[in-house]
Amino acid sequence: MKHSALFLLSFLLLVSCKPKQTVTKVDPMLLDTVIVDSDQYVQFETTKGTFVIQLFRETPLHRHNMAIHAKYGKYDGQLFFGVEKKFKIQCGDLNSRGAAPGVALGVNEKNDTIPGEINVSRFYHKRGAVGQASLRQVELSTSQQFYIITGRTSTPSDLKRYEEKMNKRFHKSVKDSLTKPYSKQILEYRQKKYNNKISVLNDKLNKMADSVISSRGGKFSYSAEQIEEYGNIGGAANLDGYYTVFGQVVEGMDVVDEICNSRVDKNLRPTPDVKIIKATLLESYK
Repeated sequence: MKHSALFLLSFLLLVSCKPKQTVTKVDPMLLDTVIVDSDQYVQFETTKGTFVIQLFRETPLHRHNMAIHAKYGKYDGQLFFGVEKKFKIQCGDLNSRGAAPGVALGVNEKNDTIPGEINVSRFYHKRGAVGQASLRQVELSTSQQFYIITGRTSTPSDLKRYEEKMNKRFHKSVKDSLTKPYSKQILEYRQKKYNNKISVLNDKLNKMADSVISSRGGKFSYSAEQIEEYGNIGGAANLDGYYTVFGQVVEGMDVVDEICNSRVDKNLRPTPDVKIIKATLLESYK
């Protein structure tokens, strides 16, 4: 996958610029990292042990964001938080280094974001999945906070319920985008209480949304493989469609489990603290 120079510049500005902060200087090697068409790997050495994450080339914005953070030491010294047994561990609070005991972490949202790269058909919240937290809306991920799923199993009826929620939300999103050109007309109908005309227009917009969704492959449904994996191995299917999954733990899942099983305080922060000692962008993996 080749990207234009304009895309590269826009991306680098996106992940490097922060309000009232100095723009990170980008070295030539980083540009090579951005355009390479391959999976990448980041090793996390923690106080509980070491694990390795594979970053998917099909989610380039999130992959490069983590690669940049690892390359420049952004994760080093950070504490884990948001730790919930049979669910997930989380990290990515720049202010967590040396935080006093009992202080809530993960609340310092930044304005720097990444466009969502959600593709539930390919990348979903199975056990070991790596995802990025979002900023109140699925279209944008925070560039800071990521999580790793340990999870629990889901029944077929659970998955059917999650499918319905995803499809309903997707339909609304498409319909909302189609409604914008009719906003003045809808306002006029409401002011004049033309309820019948509003109903007719609403039906029209619903059909238009259905047509758009059909042209994009139709409604989402879990594959047989996903149903089997969620049923036998587990994960967090309830997060599908809300957050971008961009990687997978390929080594050291036992370490992730150990972190997840830590005793935590009322803020879901491990006690004693569990820390990232060093994150390393690997030149190669096996």
